[in-house]
Amino acid sequence: MNKFETHLDREMKHIWEESAKVRLLKTPDKREAWMRLEQLMDIEESRTEAQHQSEPVFSTPLFKPKLSWAFAAIFTFAILSPTLYKSITTTTVVVDRAEIKTLILEDGSIIKLNSDSKIYYRDGFGSDHRKIVLEGEAYFDVVKNSTPFIVQFADASVEVLGTEFNIRSRKNVQDVSVLEGRVKVTDNDSEKKIVLTAGQLTKLYTNRPFKIQPIEFKNYPGWIYNKLILDQTKLKTVCNEIERKFNVKIDFASEEIANISVTGVIEAEEFQPVMETLATLAQRSFKFEKDTYIIY
Repeated sequence: MNKFETHLDREMKHIWEESAKVRLLKTPDKREAWMRLEQLMDIEESRTEAQHQSEPVFSTPLFKPKLSWAFAAIFTFAILSPTLYKSITTTTVVVDRAEIKTLILEDGSIIKLNSDSKIYYRDGFGSDHRKIVLEGEAYFDVVKNSTPFIVQFADASVEVLGTEFNIRSRKNVQDVSVLEGRVKVTDNDSEKKIVLTAGQLTKLYTNRPFKIQPIEFKNYPGWIYNKLILDQTKLKTVCNEIERKFNVKIDFASEEIANISVTGVIEAEEFQPVMETLATLAQRSFKFEKDTYIIY
């Protein structure tokens, strides 16, 4: 091994040892990272040029680009490793609009994902943990197990040993309903807790206490049975569900119409009958313009 290779090995070893000490709490800004990398390469270039002037016998034109590429490779790895590690060790299931998907997990539990929803969980599910993160809406049929089954959503979580329940975590709606068994609902910010049993639901609001309500409708939750169950529900909330279910666009002639509340159960097998029934309940009409249905 020549003197250059020996020196490069020492530099690479030092860079690798230092990079191992890096602990990233969040993914850095890549543009800022590359700017810092360019600055490091400029410094190294200036240092190498100085070595050329003071030690012309031992310098070599191969050292500078190889060391710069070494810095680039290791620095890039340090930047991408948290994101890369998460993607490799996490299972993600995404359900698009107008779709419903049923999953059987490693522990035998069943999840039915509503449209426009997503779940993800780390490797080892069913063996060393049973934790899932939900974005959207899902129905859970959980196998009883000594390891608690935990679902995290928005700023809350549900813990259960064995039961059937539904979680809806949309932009303006957060609720948990239990069809069988019991669950513990926790607000992660305030650490408020509540226990729900079969036939009960609770809606989560910021800075407001939990309130237990009875489930007053058959075939609940409605989306499992192709129904829209409305209980003083605002039109804009109903239409958000219709948009997800049928992959359409719905708008309102005014904000006042969007805030009309409706009550009833709508069979939701086909789009056109759904809109006709909704218009009857709201005592409004609708029309199709370009690619959007307008309620007026």
